[in-house]
Amino acid sequence: MKRILTYITMIIAAVCLMSCEEDGITSFNTGEINKNSDIWNVPYDQTGTYADHSYVDLGLSVLWSTCNINASHPLMSGDYFAWGETTPKTVFNWDNYIYRDKNALLTKYNHKKGAGSNDLIDSLFTLLPEDDAAVQLWGNGWRMPEEKEVTELRERCTWEWVNGESANYHKVTGPSGNSILLPACGSIRDKKRIMYMENGCLWTSSISVNVPEHAYELTQYATGYWIGSADRFYGEPIRPVIEPKNIKN
Repeated sequence: MKRILTYITMIIAAVCLMSCEEDGITSFNTGEINKNSDIWNVPYDQTGTYADHSYVDLGLSVLWSTCNINASHPLMSGDYFAWGETTPKTVFNWDNYIYRDKNALLTKYNHKKGAGSNDLIDSLFTLLPEDDAAVQLWGNGWRMPEEKEVTELRERCTWEWVNGESANYHKVTGPSGNSILLPACGSIRDKKRIMYMENGCLWTSSISVNVPEHAYELTQYATGYWIGSADRFYGEPIRPVIEPKNIKN
């Protein structure tokens, strides 16, 4: 029976990862986290501040921002972005995605024959600076993490799931002993928040090497965390990174 339950759990998680279907969960808006919320009592590490944004040195190849873009606390979701878009919005679907034409073909970031508009194949696998929300909104060396840097975060850090009153999150502790907090702020499809308080999603700057309509994301549940991929039109938060050399310069 235990093996059967484990197998069923794995299937459910896989379905959530691949399809990102809506689950009917309703949730409060981030703006409703007020000054009396319990999240303000949650301690968090901060190594320093650069260009008005705080960062944490986890002992990895890059320094991680303390908060998501436009979040005032590590446990707040901040703004949601479609992959490759630099302006937040509230409705997310293929129809309003900036890099897809009326024929449902990609107009940028495509490596697959037949998937690009006017036979476009630009073989761009990483966001250019002009399409990186962290570069455009924070500048000064900040950028979105690449898939390899999120993989490093996953493989070299210790992950602890925490159930809170206003936010569920992972406490991710690096080789240095410092930690970042990654909230389960879900994603958005159309106008609907998906898996809020149960699933955390963060975009990387890398598209899928198999499906150009997908981009890699860090996804996390209480039961696990991994590098997955999702349709590029989904709305997800962004946690910027910066290279140590940029801080020194």
